Amino acid sequence: MIIDIFETITNSLTSRLSYFMQSNPAEVTVRINSSGGDVFAALSCFNLLRGKCNVEILGLAASAASLIACAGVKVSAASNALIMIHSPKTLLIDYYDKQSLDKLSNTLAKTEESIVSAYRAKVEGFTMPEEDLWLTASEAKSLGFVDEIQDEVPVVMSAGRTFINAIGYDAAQVKGLSTRLHETQPAQVGLEQLKALIADQMGSGAQGVGSEPPPTAEDMLIKRMVAYANGRLK
Repeated sequence: MIIDIFETITNSLTSRLSYFMQSNPAEVTVRINSSGGDVFAALSCFNLLRGKCNVEILGLAASAASLIACAGVKVSAASNALIMIHSPKTLLIDYYDKQSLDKLSNTLAKTEESIVSAYRAKVEGFTMPEEDLWLTASEAKSLGFVDEIQDEVPVVMSAGRTFINAIGYDAAQVKGLSTRLHETQPAQVGLEQLKALIADQMGSGAQGVGSEPPPTAEDMLIKRMVAYANGRLK
């Protein structure tokens, strides 16, 4: 049986997994491409799947989705897949006093303990990073989150954007990614052709004084470009 998690993690996903797992299939493969969602729904999914499935990370297993990935007996990832791990967060829209914030902080700390225990099911001794942790497939494997890397189209960088399976993402939003990938250099063909043309025109003009016909309008334009580049035109 193949179960695809290509969505935000919610309780509806938990219900669907619970229904599927009641049949106790012999082989279950969970395929993940999700940016995360509700942490408690993810913990429920983790507990339903733990030790009963293999996991394939097809694109992204971020936040709550990375928790579910740790439920797999064997976790594989595409070579261009990404995993993101972070401590639990909450959204505040109201006025709060110190006591209320202290209670909220305690709740987040307890929630983080639950999350860490799930990660440690896959990676012994795991500790929560202070900032969002983005991992390539190879980095995730070196840490123990991934057991096997599948061959896929490589991740490339171009002009500050990351292209994964031909889909572009702003690399600045992925902390630390730009320092781990080699940015492709912009094409210089047009510039080099222009330089060669200018050099050719300059050379032919110097050699043909007195023997060549008057320069054309295009010749004059190129010479003006050269003069401007040399700072002789203001």
